[in-house]
Amino acid sequence: MEETLKSLSLDYLNLLINGQAFSDVSFSVEGRLVHAHRCILAARSLFFRRFFCGTDPPAPPGLLSSPRAASGGGGAVIPVNSVSYEVFLLLLQFLYSGQVSVVPQKHEPRPNCGERGCWHTHCTAAVDLALDTLTAARSFGVNQLEQITEVPLDSSLSTMSSFFIFWD
Repeated sequence: MEETLKSLSLDYLNLLINGQAFSDVSFSVEGRLVHAHRCILAARSLFFRRFFCGTDPPAPPGLLSSPRAASGGGGAVIPVNSVSYEVFLLLLQFLYSGQVSVVPQKHEPRPNCGERGCWHTHCTAAVDLALDTLTAARSFGVNQLEQITEVPLDSSLSTMSSFFIFWD
């Protein structure tokens, strides 16, 4: 039974997250299109609910720009400012599933990490990704994602503090 639920959940996520077929809103992040569903975003984020319904301007100003017409006659595309493509996808993954890992995949080449075979548990790349995700979670008002993101940051800071105390 548990395997069936996991399979159903993965099918659902693969179909919905950044899937163009059934989406009703598109974002432009770092020049790349990201497709989503207004009802899911609005249900999981007060920021998006206010943005889509036009009630009370969402804060902070400038995070999303006014929609612009898509090339090729498609619907409007909403430019996303000051959030990377990777972090925006992590935000969507959390909004859709309630789960996310803000630790980069081990052995995945990352900017700011020159270590071959790095597990990215406490390197600069891992801390940068967690900080960027935390900033996005706060900007989009996703409190649960903030809390999840703070855990690896606390761990990294504790490890780094111990390292500096040891070498002091």
